[in-house]
Amino acid sequence: MKIIHRDMKRGEIKVKAETLDDLWHLYHIIEEGDIIFSKTLRKKAQRSDSLRAEKVEVIPVFLGIRAEKIDFHKFANNLRINGPIVYTSSEEVPLGKYHTITVGEGTIITIQKPRWKGYQLDRLKEAESASKRAKVMIVVMEDGEADMALVREYGVDIITGIRHNLGGKRYSTNRDADEKKFFHDVAKTMEEIIQRENVERAIVAGPGFVKEEFYKFLQSSYPDLAKKVVVEDTSVTGRTGIYEVIRRGIVDRVYHENRVAKEIQLVEKVIAEISKGGLVAYGLKEVQEAANYGAIEKLLILDELLRGEHKEEIERLMEFARGMRSEVVVVSSEHEGGDKLRAIGGVAALLRYRIK
Repeated sequence: MKIIHRDMKRGEIKVKAETLDDLWHLYHIIEEGDIIFSKTLRKKAQRSDSLRAEKVEVIPVFLGIRAEKIDFHKFANNLRINGPIVYTSSEEVPLGKYHTITVGEGTIITIQKPRWKGYQLDRLKEAESASKRAKVMIVVMEDGEADMALVREYGVDIITGIRHNLGGKRYSTNRDADEKKFFHDVAKTMEEIIQRENVERAIVAGPGFVKEEFYKFLQSSYPDLAKKVVVEDTSVTGRTGIYEVIRRGIVDRVYHENRVAKEIQLVEKVIAEISKGGLVAYGLKEVQEAANYGAIEKLLILDELLRGEHKEEIERLMEFARGMRSEVVVVSSEHEGGDKLRAIGGVAALLRYRIK
């Protein structure tokens, strides 16, 4: 995310979305009632005469709309904001009509709010910092199977899976040739993803020796790719293996600032503290009580609660916690850490001291 201009007297911040992660951040920053300004295209209906069908002309226009509906479409790589037009640069576009501004990678918008909340400004700052960091790629592999994922700001994005039938005995000539084809396929796919997604490091992991054999293959056949690879162990492959890489802190060692790894590890710590009756509170009421005692060290909030019926109560809790110098972490609902946090009410806190 690139922050182009701030005018806090007018409550306006102008930003450029540069990645899919930025769209995810904007989805949680923009809320109903905000005014969104952007260059966009608007259909203008014309009727040439009473006998001919209506023609539709698309004109470029600069619009401001009051957001009523905000939808994030990660598979279409866009954010759609719909609402009535409150400002137009063209007399041909009437005020009050509804319009959808589609925000994609490279789109510039201005967000105007009556009041910017602390967590929203923090999220913008995180997105701006994240744009300067590369993503991490995870590849988990075993005999003839490889699954690839990117660790994005909004969660884990499973990219693709590669399957080859390696045939019979472990050291047969045919199997060796099949394995080499498999390694080439994996390496070429990794190169394509790394180039497309601006990845600087890739973690190759798995339960057996295939990952080491693959790394030796890369060193001889794809030396530039090998320089980007870190080899690690996991107990399983597939999606579960990918999340094991994150839970064990492997991503943090390679890319220590990664948001998703931090969120999942914090949720795991909450679960561990609950299991042993440790320094933890969970559920809105219990966490509010801990906040009143000034006992919160880290507050975890599931992002979807910031759009739910208890939104204002959650925001007051977050601002209060910040005032008590607690760290506030908004956890994405797009990964397994978010699933586990949802299961305990979507709100949890790691405590400085016991309150009961």
